[in-house]
Amino acid sequence: MDPPEIPIPPDPLKIALIGAGSRSTSTYRPVLQHMKPWVEVVAVCDPVRDHCDAAASETGARPYYDIHELVRDRPMEAAIVVTPAPSHHSISVLLSSHGIHNHVETPWCALPAQARDMVETARAHRAIVRVAENFFRFSIDRFSNAVRDSRVIGRIGRIVCYGDHTGYHNNSRWIHFAQAHPLWVQALEHPMRTIGFRSEAARFHETENYRVRFFEFPDGLFVADHAANIKGFLGRHARPGYTEWHGERGTLVHRADMSTTVGDPVTFYEDGKVEERLDSDGRRSRQRTELRVCSDRQAHRPEDPYRKGGGRADEISVVVREYDKRGVWTRTHCQTSRGPLECVNPYRPGVVLGNTHQEYGCMIMDHIVDFVLAVRGIRESEFDESDAMMSLLMEFAARESSLREGKRIAFPIEGEMESESIWRETLKKQFGADPMDVDAMLDIKYPKP
Repeated sequence: MDPPEIPIPPDPLKIALIGAGSRSTSTYRPVLQHMKPWVEVVAVCDPVRDHCDAAASETGARPYYDIHELVRDRPMEAAIVVTPAPSHHSISVLLSSHGIHNHVETPWCALPAQARDMVETARAHRAIVRVAENFFRFSIDRFSNAVRDSRVIGRIGRIVCYGDHTGYHNNSRWIHFAQAHPLWVQALEHPMRTIGFRSEAARFHETENYRVRFFEFPDGLFVADHAANIKGFLGRHARPGYTEWHGERGTLVHRADMSTTVGDPVTFYEDGKVEERLDSDGRRSRQRTELRVCSDRQAHRPEDPYRKGGGRADEISVVVREYDKRGVWTRTHCQTSRGPLECVNPYRPGVVLGNTHQEYGCMIMDHIVDFVLAVRGIRESEFDESDAMMSLLMEFAARESSLREGKRIAFPIEGEMESESIWRETLKKQFGADPMDVDAMLDIKYPKP
């Protein structure tokens, strides 16, 4: 099936790529090369000259080593910000205060107060500010929306999720699925010591923090979201975890069957045999998705004769993800007794990124196009600045509930929460500056090993 057409602006949006580190190199630049109808990279900015020069050479853009010089020259209409998270607020506010539209990587910023400042500054200067959120754009979430709209399992009133990006990303997923902001949250946490390991060069772990969060949205949608760690360390689970969408007459079930860490030797014990080898699949989990439906035969009415039975899922459809010859995700679909159900992906970048999710390049393209069309006034964003801010508020409200031993925290939230105050003081000690001080935070360099 041909993909749906994506609107193309009369002329591409001139952008500056701010940040030329690992994420910019591995994720954004490969995709941006295939997005010329929508964007033209005219500048690259990074204080590390070697990184900046390499990115500028690759994109044919002008290099800038100082963001203030970039803003003064202003060769761009908008910016895509792919820098370390502590810098996001100060960079966004600087750009917006000069009327420069900006699209900022996740996490959007560090504090709810920063999110409010980003939104208010952008609105005051008529700038568009957006978050580069991928996760509600992945194939399973796009397909879950199709299931929701089809009502093949009736109204979906509950989502249960384990080990799949608890935190900002999942908050965004639930907002997008509900098409509304939450009413309240309750949460608990449980820390536990573990062996030491590094999930990344800059991240050493000796403890694991289990989090469970309950959200209620309008129309009775309830979300139970929990995880110990989201990347499957310590053998906890395969990625991308396990999620169920509970409907009135069935369930959409999504799980990963297996995963191990890239290149690590794994010892297998099976049928008395011991074998040690390197994982061949890398970190691409084998995923299985099923749509489990209770047919009309399984729905008993009060007037039916009293007997045991019913309620069994007697129509089970395997949900298939299709890819083209390059490995780019094209559609997700299944066959049901009511006919086919599918989600066709319109975003087909000319590159497959080496990431856990094969759809990753499609999702990067998706949120960049969304930003471009919003700036050009062609289409409203499906996830705007108020949604981006709510994802962060949900995170801190969950922390607040945990601090209060599971007390329910209602939305909207006014003023500074204790959880926010604690984190703000932590950031002050870490950087030697108030995280709300834009000029001071702009002067800080954020090297990563």
